[in-house]
Parts: sequence; structure tokens; C-alpha cells
Amino acid sequence: MTRYIPFIFVLLWSTGFVGAKFGLPYAEPFTLLMWRMAFVVPLFVLLIIVFKHPKINFFDALIQGLVGLLIHGFYLGGVFAAIDRNFPSGLAALIVSLNPLFIAVFSGLILSNAITKREWLGLSLGFLGVAIVLYGASNWGGVITIDGFIWLVFSLLGLVTGTLLQKRYAQHVDLLTGSSYQYLAAFIFFFLMSFFLETQEIEWTINLALTLAWLIFALSLSAILLLLYMIRQGEAARVASYFYLVPPLAVFWGWLFFDEKWSWLTLIGSLLVVFSLILSKPSSKVTKI
Repeated sequence: MTRYIPFIFVLLWSTGFVGAKFGLPYAEPFTLLMWRMAFVVPLFVLLIIVFKHPKINFFDALIQGLVGLLIHGFYLGGVFAAIDRNFPSGLAALIVSLNPLFIAVFSGLILSNAITKREWLGLSLGFLGVAIVLYGASNWGGVITIDGFIWLVFSLLGLVTGTLLQKRYAQHVDLLTGSSYQYLAAFIFFFLMSFFLETQEIEWTINLALTLAWLIFALSLSAILLLLYMIRQGEAARVASYFYLVPPLAVFWGWLFFDEKWSWLTLIGSLLVVFSLILSKPSSKVTKI
């Protein structure tokens, strides 16, 4: 089953963009994320107690808090804030999908992971495929604003830095216990951001409740644990390459739920993305995901 984990993860992760679209009409971005984490933190504490997962020391807890601030706080906060400012969701997915290229570069410098020419070619073709997919969709809608772009850069840097930090310092940390500290740090971040930048008002509806339930159990619980497991088992750059599948799937969810357009360019780009992942697949001598 391990070989299927990356694709299950991508399938779940890609729904985050439509999740944002479904939830943001009822609450401001950081307020929505604050409530999401307000339910996630107790859930993880309960799981730790039930399954008797080990405690971690102060240094590891501090690192996990920092990783949570970056991967959950900066990444999620940036994406939700950009979409809330009417930044095209497809283009938002494209920008944050650049993380494999940044991770490949910095993993070579920081983690001493050699990136081969074949892997660089795979990463480059993956980015090209993502661009073709979103160009083929041709229905970004909204307005490309400077502040929305800045939020996405903020999001991208958080995801890249958090992934490398987790790989470098947290290989030995229990996934469930570590995630609880990550979400606690994210909750504090979102609470402060919503307190100082937003009204913290929220309109409770059935649609919002269902959206929060999906964001909590499918993404914050299932997808994040799968992501951290992949980071532990495989090279950071290889794990990040699977993010190339997120924009094509995000376009599909947009078509399914919001009647966004598909075209032959979308199909070509999607095939190119899949080919790039096959091309950059590690050899048998390399630890696989």
C-alpha cells in the first residue's frame, strides 16, 4: 500500500483549494482556519491519548511548532488569504506547486541530497505540464492582485522551509505527537492573525459545517499525516514532486463543482505531469516513498 500513499495524498490535498472556495463565503480566511485548528488540536490530543503515543522533548516540540507555523500557518494562511482576495485558484495552485524546484535546490545545499540531471528534467517538465494545464483551463477568473501574489509567495516559502526543516531535524519524531504541536502553533498563529487583521465573525451554516468537517478529517488529519510520513520515508525533492499533480486535480475539482472549463491543452498538460513523475522516479538504489 505504501506505493499508493503519494497519490492518495495528492487526491486529498488537491481538494483544499475548493475547500477554501466553499468556506470563505462564511468567514474571513484566518478566522476560518482558526476554527479549523480549534477542532483539529483536541482531535489530535485525543488520538495521542487513545493510542498512547510517546511524548517528545522540548527541542523536538519547538521544532514541530516551527514546522507547523511554516507548513500549516504560512502555507494555508497564504493560500486562503490569496483566494479570499479573488486571486484565481488555478493560478494559486500553480504558484505554490513551484515548491519542488525550490526544494530540489535547497535540499542539495542543506540536506546534501544529490539531484540528478534526469530528476531536474522531470521537475522542469512537471512545471511545464502544470503551466499547460492551467493555461488550458483558461478560466482563472478573479483579479491577479499584488497583495494576493505576495500572500502566495509567503505561502510557498513557508511550505518549502517547513518541508526541509521537518526532513532535517524531525526524522525521529512520532508523527501523531509531532503533528499535535504543529497544529497548536498554527492555531496560535491563526488566532493572532484573525484578531489583529479580521473581525473574527463567522456565519454558521450546514455548508460551512460540512466544509470544516472535510478540511479537518480529510486534510488536517489524513493528508497531513500522509505528507509527514512521505517526508520521513523519501527524499524531500521526490516527495515535493508529487505536488505537480495538485493543480491538474484542482482544475478538475473546479470543473466538477464550479463549472470551470477543460480543454485539450488541459489533457496534454496532465499527461506531461504524469510523465515527469515517472521520469523523476528514484532508482532501486534510492530509498523509495
